[in-house]
Amino acid sequence: MAKLILVSADDTRARQMLALAQQAETRRQPQLVCVDPAKALGMPGLVHVTDFLVLQADEFDMDVFERLRQRFPEPGDVPCILVTPQPSAELLMRAMRMGVRSVLRWPLDPREFNQELARLDTRAQADAPAQARTVAFTSCKGGSGTTLAAANFAYAVATQRGKRVLLVDLDQQFGDTAFVVTDKTPPATMGDICRQIDRLDAALLDACVTHAHPNLDVIAGAGDPIKAADVKATHLERILDLARPAYDVLVFDLGQAINPASIMVLDHCDTIHPVVHLTMPYLRAGRHMMEIFHSLGYPPERMRVVLNQFEKQAAITIRTMEETLGAPIAYTLPADAKTAREAANQGVPISQLAPASALSRAFAQMVDTTFPAAPKKEEGLLARLLGHRGEATQALPVGRHA
Repeated sequence: MAKLILVSADDTRARQMLALAQQAETRRQPQLVCVDPAKALGMPGLVHVTDFLVLQADEFDMDVFERLRQRFPEPGDVPCILVTPQPSAELLMRAMRMGVRSVLRWPLDPREFNQELARLDTRAQADAPAQARTVAFTSCKGGSGTTLAAANFAYAVATQRGKRVLLVDLDQQFGDTAFVVTDKTPPATMGDICRQIDRLDAALLDACVTHAHPNLDVIAGAGDPIKAADVKATHLERILDLARPAYDVLVFDLGQAINPASIMVLDHCDTIHPVVHLTMPYLRAGRHMMEIFHSLGYPPERMRVVLNQFEKQAAITIRTMEETLGAPIAYTLPADAKTAREAANQGVPISQLAPASALSRAFAQMVDTTFPAAPKKEEGLLARLLGHRGEATQALPVGRHA
């Protein structure tokens, strides 16, 4: 979830900032980090792209600005406020050139700090997309590789596009989606979340997800079919309402389940990814699955069929599969049992274990198709020559106070 991260090596000052943030009633969840700002910025997984930082210190050295530059390399406003007792003219100039949002004097003026956080929430609301892109992976038969496809696609989107992704395991059997992308023990499962749905809010949801990567969170599966049966459509609707504003992409691993809960998710999906193999059982079951989707009113253009374990020598052709399903094959994942097995055994994504493998390239292609990279803007010779000078003449961001 989007957080307001309050950083200070002084525990007392950190708690004073927390009290002020809670009084301001910001929409972001405050998080206290009692370490030196430079060390905090070097902590992997602490800061997400949608988070905002408040760094408090008596002095800010160049190491802080260098780590900020590493965290936020793109030009423009850096989502950060610096707080210090004696902001010097040199500090103000460095912060301005860096793109830091504002520099405030310690001790903080409650009204001034409140106004800064209000501007932050207003701007975040204006910049936020209407809702997160939602995709689902499903199958007509067990063993199709739905979990492999969903988990590795989610990881590839998070790492290759820098988007904040939530991967949700709704497999009703023995859901192990989380363990495909991380070796961390989940703090809670989908079953745990649904049992306390009445008090579920953004903070509780954030405490229940597994932070697998700086841009990838996971809601672990319920763990067994009995607990999974307690997951209701109303529960998932509440989770969707909380997750959409906080993430760029939601990826659901539905397994084989077609029930009221999975149908609720499918109703909200932008695209549905049925995972099949080029075998006769998948040909028959896949056709039946597509008929069910048609009866539920899902148009063909929302389907993105994924052909897993593809081999050119297969007895059934891609054309036969497409004609039977009534939908084109959107993506093919090559047969590479060794790489998939080693990744599963180690609990790491395929693109991390074997970045040069055919499977990694296939997932990269899926990401390129689903989230095309923005074209690089060509700069003229004059613009390149004057680039650094232009950065030095940027307008002073609002909210700076000496």
